[in-house]
Amino acid sequence: MARTRSRFASVVVAVAIAAAGTLGLATATAADAAAATEHRLTQCIGLSPNIVDIPFLPNRAIVAQYAGKTYIAVDFTSYWIGVGYRSDARLDWHNLRTGKHGVLRSTTHISPPYQGVHNFVIDTAAIGRGNVAITLGATNSNALWSIPAISCSGTIVVR
Repeated sequence: MARTRSRFASVVVAVAIAAAGTLGLATATAADAAAATEHRLTQCIGLSPNIVDIPFLPNRAIVAQYAGKTYIAVDFTSYWIGVGYRSDARLDWHNLRTGKHGVLRSTTHISPPYQGVHNFVIDTAAIGRGNVAITLGATNSNALWSIPAISCSGTIVVR
């Protein structure tokens, strides 16, 4: 688990440094990044649109911060190698300290054997620091149909 956090933070740092360097906006260092943290989500189980598959089961939100941005990643998997499915997600957030709230969206295609990941990015100033309640809802689709997944929730900490 610590290895996953470290790897995720390294990727976030590398992408942000590359983007900042390419745009000439800032000079960044690894010290600017906060360590990624993992937060559990509850009630996260739903059917895969491929039916004979493992369930849609995102059970964690991985949070990293870098250069004034907060990155929230939610991962899930499928066994349908080469096929996978599309997942459209909505992440509702509510900062419990400031009262700020909003909605983030992500669309991804899971292509096994790789995990699917919903990535949400928001300015840290917009979401605010402190405990933030999140609710994830998703609709998962294949070529035949779409299946809405059960909403799940949790609380993340923005530093």
